[in-house]
Amino acid sequence: MKRAIISDIHSNLEAFQAVLADIDSQGINDIYCLGDLVGYGPNPLECIDLLFSLGSRIKVCLLGNHDNAVLFDPDGFNPVAERAVFWTRKRLEEDRSPHSEERLIFFGERQRSFREGDLMFVHGSPRNPLNEYVFADDIYDEGKMEKLFSLVPRYCFQGHTHVPGIFTERKLCNYCLADLENNRFELDGQKLMINVGSVGQPRDRDPRACYVVMEDDRWIEYRRVPYDIETTCQKVYAIDELDNFLGDRLKIGK
Repeated sequence: MKRAIISDIHSNLEAFQAVLADIDSQGINDIYCLGDLVGYGPNPLECIDLLFSLGSRIKVCLLGNHDNAVLFDPDGFNPVAERAVFWTRKRLEEDRSPHSEERLIFFGERQRSFREGDLMFVHGSPRNPLNEYVFADDIYDEGKMEKLFSLVPRYCFQGHTHVPGIFTERKLCNYCLADLENNRFELDGQKLMINVGSVGQPRDRDPRACYVVMEDDRWIEYRRVPYDIETTCQKVYAIDELDNFLGDRLKIGK
């Protein structure tokens, strides 16, 4: 059985479409989304509707911090992210299409974490599923990592940082994609925290969309998918409420 785990789509329709096409090309049916479907990008309504169109293939779609900010307040957000949140909220509130009410209900009903056997799915971390970041340098904070791993049943999939990587409990280290042969990591039963990267706004200096495929208890594979970045950027530039930086950064994956 293969699962596709995606995160941080951030209203990037072109990246989302490309990733779904890559998932389909592998015959994968089950998709898990770790949140931040919206925020930053130019196509929030279209990305939500595309998710809706997948129906039962979406096993879970968690609440991300940007999704939550659209419902409530963007506390702690920088001005660029905050403006994008308010613009996204306006788009949701002013839309009068058949899906308008369904979208708002969808956001209000999403859960913050999900368990499936010994698999955990969160947006941020096992300790704070919505907001806590787990960065590569956190391996030097043994107290933090010990607490986080104590909450992991076996494998925990997370996003939020937009930087792919695998945290291991035994050696307390972080594997980035450059450390992995063919972008694969063999599973051997040890506890892992697996950051799946970002579909819509990668920040590891690789502009291609990123997500993870897991096959049973054998391996996980990072998939990098090219998409039409220039089209997304031009959409960003055409919207006054979205800072041009949100387009520029897509070109360099940062």
